[in-house]
Amino acid sequence: MSAQVEPAKGGLRWVKSRSSSGSGGPTIVRKVVASNNTNALGRGSPAKMGADGCILACAAGDNIDVVVVAIERYRSSDGYMRPGQYLPASTTYTGTTSDLNPFASVALCIPVKDQIFEADIPTAAATQTAAQSLIGNCCDIIVNSVDTTTGVSGCTAEAVANFAASTAGLILREIPPYGASGYINDPTKTYWKGYFEVYEQGDGTTM
Repeated sequence: MSAQVEPAKGGLRWVKSRSSSGSGGPTIVRKVVASNNTNALGRGSPAKMGADGCILACAAGDNIDVVVVAIERYRSSDGYMRPGQYLPASTTYTGTTSDLNPFASVALCIPVKDQIFEADIPTAAATQTAAQSLIGNCCDIIVNSVDTTTGVSGCTAEAVANFAASTAGLILREIPPYGASGYINDPTKTYWKGYFEVYEQGDGTTM
C-alpha cells in the first residue's frame, strides 16, 4: 500500500492543548477587528494584536496571537450588520474599537498560548527521515487568500527549505499519521500535515 497525503485544507486548525489532557475544546475569545483591516480573515486565519487591543490579519514574520475560528459580525457593504463565513478585507466601521460598539467587526478566536495547531506544508521533504529532522525547527506562515465560498483561510506553513533552528512564527512539534495503517500523511508529498506550536516571542504580545 503506497503512502498518501490528504488534500490541502488551509489555515491553522486546532488540535489540542499542551497543558491539558482533557477532551474539551479550546478557549474561545471575542476580539474586535481593527477597522479597515487590510487582509480578509477566515476560519484558521492567524491574527495579531494591535496596540489598541484589536486584531489584524498576520503577514509573514508577524507575531501570531490568536487564530480565528468564526466571524461573529461585521458591517457589510449594504450597511447591515451580519455574521459571515469570513470577514472581507478592508471592512470599515465607525465608532470606538470596542465590542460595545454595535458597528464593530467581531471575530471569535483561539488564544495560541500552549495550543497545538495543524497546518499544511506546501512542499515535500526528500525523505521521511529528512522530515523528522525538521521537528523542533521553526518556520513562518505563507499568507494566501481566504476562500470566499468556504470561508477557510489559505494560510500554510512555509516551504520545507525555509525551516530552520531559529525564531519564527511556528515550531514543528509532530508529524501526525492518519488512517488505521498510518500510511496517510506522507511528508515526501506536497501538502503534508504538521502539528505546530506558535513560537512565543517573549515580548508579551502572544496571548
